[in-house]
Amino acid sequence: MSPSPLVITKADGTQVDHIGLACRDLQEGVQYFRDKTGIELVIHKAREDVPYQNATVRIGDTSFLEILGPNAAYKGINPLRSLLKRFSEPTLWFWFVGTNDFDALEKSIRDAGRCTERKIEGESGTDSKLAYVRASIGPGFWSVYPNVIQWKGSVKEHHLKDLPIVPIKNFSVIVGQDFETIKEFFKSVGIDGSYLQASTDNKSYLSLTIETPDKGPVTFKSEADSVSTWTVIKTLLMDLMGFL
Repeated sequence: MSPSPLVITKADGTQVDHIGLACRDLQEGVQYFRDKTGIELVIHKAREDVPYQNATVRIGDTSFLEILGPNAAYKGINPLRSLLKRFSEPTLWFWFVGTNDFDALEKSIRDAGRCTERKIEGESGTDSKLAYVRASIGPGFWSVYPNVIQWKGSVKEHHLKDLPIVPIKNFSVIVGQDFETIKEFFKSVGIDGSYLQASTDNKSYLSLTIETPDKGPVTFKSEADSVSTWTVIKTLLMDLMGFL
């Protein structure tokens, strides 16, 4: 089955819109990435109304890696901000595929037996103010399933066009359970099945290799994260009590 046109396959052959590397402190995450790759990131100015701050590097024609940390300027308690603070080290936490027809892709996901959750229409939480609609594939959150996003107009392409590319050499979703179920779901909604690999240790991982100019291929690999409602509640309570 050829990939559905509902999921964008880009000119460079990838369906990855962007990948998230989560960390408890943005500067710590930026330094980790710099030490590992020799690459400088674009650090975006934090907005006081958004619970996270990010930095980005272009990894394809219109694809990017996002380093995501809690926004120190944000006042109040927010689940995302608290969840970011729990990471002991920078972790590949999520990935996105893009679409030009969010509603149709959402229906395709429902028809394939899953759903979309945490749907947001808004702007990027940076100084760039990129408009989008996005959601997670549920039920629940397990990072082997991508999030989906539709950017409004061509603002993202304009935002990335002047940045050098540190290209993706390989991106893999390594699955230790329900491999055939996930493979069938990817096929049903048009997500490239070549991203999937069977795990050898019954655990699941996200793995990204980029080709750097000075250090050659550099790989990031993290165990796939699963976030339940209880995880969110527990993390919020720990944050409120000052344990994060």
